[in-house]
Amino acid sequence: MAKTLKETLKEIQILMGRPQKKIVGALKYYLNFLNVAEEEDKKEQKTQNTENIQSIRHGKITWVDVKDPTRREISQLAQQFPFHPLHLEDCISKGQFPKIEQSLEDKYLFLLFRFPRYSTSNSTITINQICFFLGENYLVTIHENANDAIFRVFQNCKENSEERKVYIDGSSSHLLYTIIEQLTDELSPLLAKILTEVDEAEDIVFDDKVSGVYKIGQLRRKIISLRRVIGPLRVLLSDMATRINKFSRKNLSVYFDDITHRVEKAWETLEEAKETVDIYKDADFIISTEKTNRILAVLTIIFTLSIPATVVGTFYGMNIVLPGGLEAGSWKFFGSYTTLIIVFVVAAVPALVMVWYFRKRGWL
Repeated sequence: MAKTLKETLKEIQILMGRPQKKIVGALKYYLNFLNVAEEEDKKEQKTQNTENIQSIRHGKITWVDVKDPTRREISQLAQQFPFHPLHLEDCISKGQFPKIEQSLEDKYLFLLFRFPRYSTSNSTITINQICFFLGENYLVTIHENANDAIFRVFQNCKENSEERKVYIDGSSSHLLYTIIEQLTDELSPLLAKILTEVDEAEDIVFDDKVSGVYKIGQLRRKIISLRRVIGPLRVLLSDMATRINKFSRKNLSVYFDDITHRVEKAWETLEEAKETVDIYKDADFIISTEKTNRILAVLTIIFTLSIPATVVGTFYGMNIVLPGGLEAGSWKFFGSYTTLIIVFVVAAVPALVMVWYFRKRGWL
């Protein structure tokens, strides 16, 4: 589908980092003349954006929530707020590093966080990227998952005026604290699940009949994923408190210190779980090695004791004349099975001598 002139100008504006209204507003007459279906496109775009972009207003504070953003939604945000194009680009780019950047010119704070989320369907941990634009009178949240904590808080604020008052509390910074507090609160059941799996791994590791390699490998993978998220989060939260207060009338350092303390506890729990799993990994390796050594020892002893019989049988299987053989005539001074008895004795005596020697050396 070909782009309209207005959409092209919007993209140029985002790249230039200048207020879009100055370009579009000055050329509005020509845009209307060139794009006859502009009004219909506006209605269609508004219908599509209604689902992904929602807003709540309480007093002077406006909360705009964007879920599953595309370039269309990002372009609409560029019209309403003075956000830098690079920050907007970070919102739709995957795999960005967590960061906190402050725009002194436009007086807003850009925060990019990554929070873990446990999937109960396949028992895996997914990492969700969440972006915040914090201004004095507004907060813009951009996230991917429509079932995360941000969505639930937004729905509560939208449906219940009392909860909206408590969450926002006359400050966009307090609203940001509420959201981050809800997001970090989800770490508790996630860590509890990890600790439960650590206990289960202990039972598997010290059970000779069950292999714990796969279980330990999956558990280590989850712990490493959480460490990659919570590690940078500790640093960002410690840097947030001083910056957030610039957008709030009251000091929120105590609130964010509480979140920082919670994240530090989560980090300590992960460190302990990591050390425990490493011990289980080493223990599983040692137990598996010991089990393999026992099996090899038994097989080695059986093979060693069978060597004399193999040697004697090899000689009598050759096409040469041997005492007691078929060509020389079998011995019968002990009866018909004299040759067989002598062969068994010749093979058994060295084996018994080896058994005595192995016991004397402590190998058996």
